[in-house]
Amino acid sequence: MRPTGVRYALLGVATANAFLLYLDRICMTAVVQSPGFQQEMGLGKDRIGDILSIFFVAYALGQTPAGWLADRFGPRRMLVAYIAAWSVCTALTGFTGGLIGLLVVRAACGIAEAGAYPASSLLVTRWFPFSHRARANSIVSFGGRVGNSMALWLTAAAMAAFGTWRPVLWTYGAIGVVLAAATWLVFRDHPSEHPWVNDAERDLIVRGAGPVAPKPPKSPWRALLRHKGLWVFNAGSAGLNIGWAFLITWLPAYMREVRGLDNETASRYVSIALLCGLGGMLFGGWWCDFLTRKFGQKLGRRLPFLVGSAVSAVAYILCPLLPGAVSVAVACGVVAFASDSVGPAVWALAQDIGGKHTAATLAWSNMWGNFGAAAVARVIPWIIGGSLHFADWREIFWLCAGGFLMLGLSVLLVDSTKPLSEG
Repeated sequence: MRPTGVRYALLGVATANAFLLYLDRICMTAVVQSPGFQQEMGLGKDRIGDILSIFFVAYALGQTPAGWLADRFGPRRMLVAYIAAWSVCTALTGFTGGLIGLLVVRAACGIAEAGAYPASSLLVTRWFPFSHRARANSIVSFGGRVGNSMALWLTAAAMAAFGTWRPVLWTYGAIGVVLAAATWLVFRDHPSEHPWVNDAERDLIVRGAGPVAPKPPKSPWRALLRHKGLWVFNAGSAGLNIGWAFLITWLPAYMREVRGLDNETASRYVSIALLCGLGGMLFGGWWCDFLTRKFGQKLGRRLPFLVGSAVSAVAYILCPLLPGAVSVAVACGVVAFASDSVGPAVWALAQDIGGKHTAATLAWSNMWGNFGAAAVARVIPWIIGGSLHFADWREIFWLCAGGFLMLGLSVLLVDSTKPLSEG
């Protein structure tokens, strides 16, 4: 009997969810920098930094609780709840009338989005064999990077079509409700529960992935806190997000203020740079699986981090020295490719270590990583306003390069062959 391909249907819906996840996350960068929003709200750079930063703070704080809920109650039920909640919050953002309302609704959106990737990681663990896991991770993450790279352009185009920013957010929210319904229809927590899966596909998955881990009866806090390697990796995750978050928060402003581009051209250049991350994400899944087969689990999981962080750090250091906006966009495209090639390895490492707490383990690392992203969104306006700020933003690029250096050093101390129970 030929195996059915239901696992690929789940992967497709998970990829669409990841696209929406990043679309709803990054769209606010375009919204808050649009002339219509700024004229209506009258907010300065510090307050805009607060709006961008609070999402990442709330997203970080919501990670571990949301990941544990996915481990405890299953990825299907919780993903539907997460998607519906963040979509409603996105729509509500279009109804806000001031700074406080924006801060509240964006914080709520961050909390709702926090569990999406941990729950998707758990789904991949249960539906794909170990030898194909990093590639499946990369496809889901690819959807996120498509949304990441297209969010600025799509949102700017939608604002131009509607003539204002509010209907764009209402539309994004409505799309999310539809995807939540599709997730409920297609997903199941395990192949044994899915009516569309035949025996051949079920046997293929179980042989490669092993039996599903039991639902954890209690929270994973003690195991997470005791695993020394995860503490080091948390610092590396923060470094990764320090380097990456600049691309989606303040690179458009750099292109305008330092390289002299108008708002539309700056958004287009940044979108093109972010598109390079799509190739990096797909490459990273194959790359991680290949290196693991060739060098073994311990070294094979480390090498994607070492290569990606080194390339990204060098590209950032070169940015202030480059002659024009095009060359900066190319360098930032290299950063996007190299940093996103690390993404599937992040998921794979969390899956290796997590065991029955897979979602919570990824969420734990994501929490610290997003503290790094929140710091970038808020610290950069403070640096720009300082008396010692360089006009070419060189110290900001040094900060981002330092984040990738932190990532590379940290992964040398993480052993993916030691699960939580051995930490």
